[in-house]
Amino acid sequence: MRSHPVWVVALGLVLVAGTPAHARAANAAARAETLYDHAEGLLKRNQIDTRRVALRELEQATLLQPDDALYQLELARAYFACGFLKSAKQRFERVTRLAPADAEGRYGLALVWRRDWLKYLDRSSLSRAIENLSLAARLRPDYCDAWLMLTPLLVERGDDKSAARAAARALEADSSRPEALLACAYTAFRLGDVGRADSGFAAAVPRLRRTVRERYEDIAPVASERDTATLRRLPEGQRPEFVRRFWKDNDPDPVTPENEAQLEYWSRVTQAYFLFYDPHRRDWDERGELYVRYGPPDVAIYNPIGAVVMNSQIALLTSRANVQQFTTGPEYPVNVLSWVYLGLGMNIILQDRLLSERYQLPIAEDFDPDPVPDPVLVAHLADLGATSSGRAVFHRLPPGVRAMPVEGTIARFEGDARPRLLAQIEAPADPADSVWAEWVVLDSTRQEVARGGRSLAPSACDPTERRVADFAADVPPGNYLVGISVRDAHGRRGVFRDDVVVTAPPPALTLSDVVLSCGTPDMSAVVSGSVVRPAPNPGARVDGDQLSAYFEIYRLSPGAGGASRFEYVYTVRSAQRDPRIWIQRVFAPRPSIPDVSASRAEENIGPLRRQFLSVPIQALPAGPYRLEVKVRDLLSRDEIVRSADFTKTSPAAPSN
Repeated sequence: MRSHPVWVVALGLVLVAGTPAHARAANAAARAETLYDHAEGLLKRNQIDTRRVALRELEQATLLQPDDALYQLELARAYFACGFLKSAKQRFERVTRLAPADAEGRYGLALVWRRDWLKYLDRSSLSRAIENLSLAARLRPDYCDAWLMLTPLLVERGDDKSAARAAARALEADSSRPEALLACAYTAFRLGDVGRADSGFAAAVPRLRRTVRERYEDIAPVASERDTATLRRLPEGQRPEFVRRFWKDNDPDPVTPENEAQLEYWSRVTQAYFLFYDPHRRDWDERGELYVRYGPPDVAIYNPIGAVVMNSQIALLTSRANVQQFTTGPEYPVNVLSWVYLGLGMNIILQDRLLSERYQLPIAEDFDPDPVPDPVLVAHLADLGATSSGRAVFHRLPPGVRAMPVEGTIARFEGDARPRLLAQIEAPADPADSVWAEWVVLDSTRQEVARGGRSLAPSACDPTERRVADFAADVPPGNYLVGISVRDAHGRRGVFRDDVVVTAPPPALTLSDVVLSCGTPDMSAVVSGSVVRPAPNPGARVDGDQLSAYFEIYRLSPGAGGASRFEYVYTVRSAQRDPRIWIQRVFAPRPSIPDVSASRAEENIGPLRRQFLSVPIQALPAGPYRLEVKVRDLLSRDEIVRSADFTKTSPAAPSN
């Protein structure tokens, strides 16, 4: 660098000193404005080199005009975009001091705390983000972005009512934003307003840009690989129908017009979109994938104690899920995130292998890292059910709805022209309770073929504690989904659903399903030849000395004069399983419960026989049993067997 003579430097100082203060201030302001305008243009190019230069120029502008909130704000935003969070935080805080009534400083500070919470999972950072967003929204009530960002954070804090209010304010601020509609829809679902959620999603999703809309239309995260492959092979015009049938198959309550599982999925997609979606990548990381499949984790830990956070081949030997293996090169640090779902038996390890706050599942060659819940645990969860793929779980009831335990059964009979389905439902209720049941039958395309509703009546088995109802419909052969929804006046709901296959009647001897009934049968229907509706006992509990059952025999071979002859044999066997290991069962066998069996030969006029059965079981101890009925046509020599399970709740009668 070339030096100047001393007299030149002195002359310059004299000239500067002689310049008026207001002129120097004007020059500084003009220079700062020039730097700011130029930096703005560089930032729009969105390149590494231009951002670096823009940062330097904005820093110079803030030095020239340290009290200008606009320059401080733009520098804070640039720091944040470049990932310099500490510097961004300091600048945003300066903005709030220089312009306390400006919402932008508070909004920017909230962005920093939100990102800090997403990375480190510190609840205090979440609280600070909510606090600053609330202040920004109060300073500018029409600030749609502030209300929108506030909504998912309030959801994460568990304050759904405040989240719904924030979503409503976002929609009020800008009704043209589909994201505001999404916020209203998913907070409505979380509050149990299923109808409003359904209409809200229907209005919002088609208005989203394509890359975001595809997240709502995509079933790949929750479907099986086979379903996903089938969907992709279909022509574009046939895909919506496939998706509709997929969600119908997984609808926890087919009776209602809304699909609660799909609405819960969309609600999770919305929360994941607000929290984890990267608009530059147009995607989210593995956190978003897990969230839409299983919802929020019960426990989330950043770099948990004991986790291996270095990539090394040696470390891989001790914890293969917590590290990334590189075959060559030095050890490389990674961040680890643990998401724990206690009820599902899953502790999912995610890795930030590029230290970019983008988490992925571990890379493995000897095991499948895709997290799937323990099906045994899921089967015992009263409030959750897995999809048919087993890769996702959804609640059986909408939020805020209290569960009512129900038991149901479906039996198949032959009608005059078509096969007939008989569905029975049972729920606990006092005699004074008002309980309503509605059923629906969907065919293999998941189109409705039957629907009906009625009040539950006192059960013949337990008139003071339980109520029952039954439904019947004639259907052609095919595969069906039957759903029954029960509601009471206290806001409780119970749901029973089952798949049933109805086959075409064979030309030979056949038997209906065996249906357990309550009490003494009404023989008038049998005599008159009308359709028999046994007193429902879908819970299959017997508290007494007699087991009652009903079945129908079809296509008995006629003999002389049109009379047919048949024999039926019933057998009651214990279904109690011995939980001990095999060697204990071999060397210390438990006393077996003797079977109860009897046979009876009958004559019948015509090929159809409607048969009630009473089985004495007073000698049997309490426990699970199976009733097996074998029918033999004495003329054609054909045989057929059906069975039904039940539980005896009363102890064995004392022997004399």
